[in-house]
Order: sequence, then structure tokens, then C-alpha cells
Amino acid sequence: MTRGRSPVWTAVLVLLSVIIMLLGAFWVIRAVQHSSSSTVAMVGNESISEQEWVDELKRRYGKEILTQMLNHQAVKLEVQVRHIAVSEEEIQDDLAERISGYSSPADFYQEMNTQFGLSADDLRQESEYQIELEKIATADIKITDAEVDAYLEQYKQSMTKHQFDLSWIELDNESSAQQAIERIDQGEVFSAVAQSMSVDTFSAPQGGALGWIDQDDPFQPPEVLKAIQDMQAGDIVGPIALSTGHYAIVQVTDIRPAPSSEQTLSRETARRKIALGQAKPLTEIEQQLREKYNAYILSVAE
Repeated sequence: MTRGRSPVWTAVLVLLSVIIMLLGAFWVIRAVQHSSSSTVAMVGNESISEQEWVDELKRRYGKEILTQMLNHQAVKLEVQVRHIAVSEEEIQDDLAERISGYSSPADFYQEMNTQFGLSADDLRQESEYQIELEKIATADIKITDAEVDAYLEQYKQSMTKHQFDLSWIELDNESSAQQAIERIDQGEVFSAVAQSMSVDTFSAPQGGALGWIDQDDPFQPPEVLKAIQDMQAGDIVGPIALSTGHYAIVQVTDIRPAPSSEQTLSRETARRKIALGQAKPLTEIEQQLREKYNAYILSVAE
């Protein structure tokens, strides 16, 4: 059975990877800007100076960070030439999309601060940069009002969906399914049974974990989706007969309620999101802007 991540979750993963890469660069930049010879760490009687630390950061990440700095400067110049403006509404739309992968805004900001040392202001600045870059990439792409209306309707529908943190054990016959249920009932851990019995090569190595899925995820068997609708976090159900002739035992680890119905998307954001599907890759746009404004790296410490 072929399965993949839901489109919503895929988008979240892509956005998060961009955040981590770009904003992580700023953390290193700050270190470089405030470098000195003071001691920052000790190992026994040996010390590590701040300058040694900075030198190592430059050696490993210097070119990447400088490239990101050039990107930001080039985008800023292009924004001035094109008279591009980013509204508060667009920034809030972008932040809301990033936050949607977390149980609450507080959890999102805490995670970004704990893992990457990023403040709310850092995240806001990165949102603004991302929107500016997207506006440059989509400046010459025409989107109709009808396309915007359709996108907003689809977005509205997606905001009414619950998500489930799901694990399962797929068996190729009912006898094996009953055996798996008995092992779980006798106290064996669900993930251990999945690893030893599941015929799904995708999820078995991860203890049957499928990750977060939408309540109507098209990549999951409809029989499973129907079974989990009334389940609570921690519940296990099965065996479930599948249309493929296989059987499934399903565990709901956690449930993420549908986002607030008050969460909306501006028409300008919708228009930009649609146009991005027709635009060049953003990395290509950044490269073109660096070339346009004659941006290049003179040297990077080895």
C-alpha cells in the first residue's frame, strides 16, 4: 500500500525547514558580531575562547551565513525598486500558518526560543523577508478573483479538520491480527508489537507510527479514518478489515482539534500562495537577485 504525508503536513515541514535554516543563520551571525577573546567554555583545565568558537562557526557555516546575508540585502534592494509593501495582515497570515503545526501559539514560540534562541521579533522579521521574496517571485503572475475565491473556500474547509497522531499495525490475515491484539491486551507495548508483526514496511520500523494525519487524509484507508473519528487519545481499536484484504489495529496517540473558526486568510495572501505554484523556485529568485545586484563573497575563513 502506498501512502505519504498529507499536503497540509508536508507544507508545514517545508516551512519549518526554511525557518530553521534561515533563522539559525542569524544566531550564528550574532555570535560572529560579538566575538572576543573571552573564555566561553572549559574542559578540565583547558579553555575555549569565544574567538575560537567563532572561528569554528565561520569555518563550518561561514559561506552559508554570508549567502543568506547577501540574500536579505538583495531582496531589500529589490523591494525598494519595486515599491513592495508587506501588510500586518500578511505577516499574521504567515505566522499563523507556521504556528498551525503546533498545539498552540505559546508552544510554537517556546519551541523556537528553546531550540534556536529565536524571539517573537526574530520570527516576525523572517516572516516579512519570506513574504517579500514571494512577492518578488510572483510579481508578474496574474491570478483571477475566481481563483482566489476557490482557494479561500478550500482553506476554510481545511480549518474545520481534526488531526490525529496515529500508529497502526497492518496484518495480512485475521488470525495474525487477533494474535497482535492478544499481545497488546496482555500488556505488550503497541510499538513493540508493530515492529515485530506489522507487514507495513513504511511504519513498522518506527513502531507503527504514521505521524499526524488529517481526519480525511486521502493517503489513509477509509476504513481506518472511519474508525478513528470517535476515538480518544490513547485508544486502540481493531482488528479493522481493510478493502485490500488486510487487517489493521490502530492506536490514537493524540488528537489535535480543528483550528479556531476565526482563523482566516487575506485575499492578498491567497493570491500570493496561488501564484507561487507558477513561480520559479525561491532559491533561484535569490540567486538571480544576487547576480542582479552584483553580490558575491570575497573570502571565507577556512
